[in-house]
Amino acid sequence: MASWIDAFVGHTDNLDAPVAFRRWVAISVIGSVLEQKVWLKTGKGVLYPNLYVTLVGAPGLNKTVTIRKARQYLHEISDFHLAPTSMTAASMVDVLVESKRMLVQLPHPPLEYNCMSLIVDEMGTFISKYDDEMIAILSAFYDPDPYGQTRRGKDIKIKINSPQLNILCGTTPSNLMNFMPEGAWDQGFTSRMIFVFSDERILGDDFADTTRDISRDLIHDLKVINSQVGEFKVTEDYRNLVNLWREGGEHPQPTHPKLVHYNTRRRAHFYKLSIISALDRADALVLDREDFNRAMNWLVSNEVFMEDIFKSGGASIDSQAMDQLYHLVLKRGDEGVGEQSLHNEARKLVPANTVERLVILMQQAGMITAYAVEKKTGLRRFRAVT
Repeated sequence: MASWIDAFVGHTDNLDAPVAFRRWVAISVIGSVLEQKVWLKTGKGVLYPNLYVTLVGAPGLNKTVTIRKARQYLHEISDFHLAPTSMTAASMVDVLVESKRMLVQLPHPPLEYNCMSLIVDEMGTFISKYDDEMIAILSAFYDPDPYGQTRRGKDIKIKINSPQLNILCGTTPSNLMNFMPEGAWDQGFTSRMIFVFSDERILGDDFADTTRDISRDLIHDLKVINSQVGEFKVTEDYRNLVNLWREGGEHPQPTHPKLVHYNTRRRAHFYKLSIISALDRADALVLDREDFNRAMNWLVSNEVFMEDIFKSGGASIDSQAMDQLYHLVLKRGDEGVGEQSLHNEARKLVPANTVERLVILMQQAGMITAYAVEKKTGLRRFRAVT
């Protein structure tokens, strides 16, 4: 079987979306259909190939159309449970209770679990603000550990023996930074999430006939992948490569302070990607050298750009105000702007008690320079540095 992921990336080249987005959408689709039907046993427990993937990029990069393409393919899978796009924490639990699976696998006992996939264009659609209860629910449903809940004021006890969620969504860097409190990067939810950043803009032909239906071949192959059931084994080659990687400190790995806790789940992400790789290219439940290399390439090539999220989305109020003030001074040319006028403009952008600090920052950054002092007032005049 040819690679479903590569075929999906090729079939969606008319979407004018970054290759990275299309590849990770395809990876996420395979992880979603596999649910808990296949698994890998490690020394720390059993791993399933579900993923939490967020595409991060500026508006206009076609995150939405790519994610919607994933939904189209998943709609073709019989009895597949797609979650509603707008839910409270309580309703998410209720929907998951209804998303029950029982797979007969004679002579073995049936597989019983609850699984659904949350495929939404924009993260803010299903979680508009950082809500501790919702975040706790999302974190709990990443690993299929037994979940119980008693509703206050009602005689309702909910128990799910093996719950699981897949997530694929999109957002912009600034929305992500605004949504995620500083302390959230030290918690479990963000360590479970794979953030896929791209700023690649594809310049397509607006007048070309690029309408393209979903591929019947891709649907057929996805159904074949969906039919796989059983435990994965590893070859000696794969095992040795993993051990060498671990002995070397699992390098290279992200070093950004906000990604320290992501690194703690990095090996689990790698194993999940290895499972997806194996069933993407063949129907054997075995991990070998090729799966090690593919999964490592997906993981590391994505992590190279993850830190760019914080550069793109972390523009503070100060930096935005500095940019606006710089352009104001730049437009005045050699005449520049008087200190009082500059302060007055700055007060429109930042709190009054931070105005002087902002002007100092602009000087230290080499954006403006004081070139004269007005005799009557003793105030400086500033000119833009070009």
